[in-house]
Amino acid sequence: MTLENEKPPVWKRLGFGGILLLVILVFVGVIGFNMFISQQKRAFAEHMPEPVNLVTADKVVATDWIPTIEAVGYIRPKQGTILSSQTSGTVSKILVKAGDQVKKGQLLVELDSSVEKATLKVSEAQLPAAKANYDRFRSLIASKSASKAEFDAAQATYNQLLANIESLKATIQRRQIYAPFNGKAGIVKINEGQFIAAGTEIIRVEDRSEMKVNFSLPQTDLSRVSVGQAVSVSTDTFPDKIFSAKIIAIDPAVDNTTGLVEIEALVSDAEKLYSGMFARVEVVLPTEKNQVVVPQIAVTYTMYGETAYILEPLSDEEKAKFEKQNKDVSKMYRAKQLEVKTLDRKGVYAQLSSGVKIGDTIVTGGFQKLRNNALVEVSDKKGAGTTQPERTSRL
Repeated sequence: MTLENEKPPVWKRLGFGGILLLVILVFVGVIGFNMFISQQKRAFAEHMPEPVNLVTADKVVATDWIPTIEAVGYIRPKQGTILSSQTSGTVSKILVKAGDQVKKGQLLVELDSSVEKATLKVSEAQLPAAKANYDRFRSLIASKSASKAEFDAAQATYNQLLANIESLKATIQRRQIYAPFNGKAGIVKINEGQFIAAGTEIIRVEDRSEMKVNFSLPQTDLSRVSVGQAVSVSTDTFPDKIFSAKIIAIDPAVDNTTGLVEIEALVSDAEKLYSGMFARVEVVLPTEKNQVVVPQIAVTYTMYGETAYILEPLSDEEKAKFEKQNKDVSKMYRAKQLEVKTLDRKGVYAQLSSGVKIGDTIVTGGFQKLRNNALVEVSDKKGAGTTQPERTSRL
């Protein structure tokens, strides 16, 4: 076979025009196939049932809102102090036990003062003779039978002895620790026979007939507080107990470094409270009637603003359509997204000033796939985070 009988390649037989036509046909075929796929997807999507999001919701009712100013304070007694020694010495007597009720002026602890007491007896024994000598010279000076110098010496001796006696009594008294007021004694921190230095802490005495709470507020809140205003006090020690209190004093000066003013409130029924306890304080402001109050979880907070979803009923056409699909239309709604504004927050609740109205049904759960005008079904369950939990946190 010769080379002249061989057939040329296909691309040579088709020529340039044929190749171009073939490319165009392939390109058109690909486009057509993609359009066919898109059309099939569109048809499938049109006939696909609309997804239904399961949500929880609550009806918004008119609620009384009690605004408060929150702070953290500490409990203190009516009077309280740690008694300490004014002088050094050995403890000779301890006349009180922890938990005793003591009276003002009651002797609690005595340091050894035997030397001072002995010296006092010597001085007191010398006093009658010194006084008699002073009186004798006073009579003699009146009759001019003694010199003025002798009288002055007798008077000085007598007065010096009186001063020594008073000094010794004061020294002995400084070695005796007395209760400064009626109250309850704490733990005795010394022992009999122990040598203590001046300033050593001995025992705490507290008058717990009244308990107070001290706390600070920013100066911007001063216009909203006044003496006699109600205060709620709670502690982690008694999480289920709310103690009532009233403001009894507002410091007349604001701290110029912090901008805070100190406030003191008297606590009622505070037998269980101990001084030094940290406490949560809520200054109660006037009640605001008929407010829109919703769970905080129902409000979405973003850098662009605050939004919430409310439920709107289905149209009659939609109800008929879904009834044909054997769905319970009594629980189906459209979710409408609204812009809202929060005025105040307390616990798990938020007070709104706009957007949601009294009577609306607000979505409280199931936000994962929720969008504006989405079809939703309301669950019979209560939404998580819509009720105030028990007080179990710690400061």
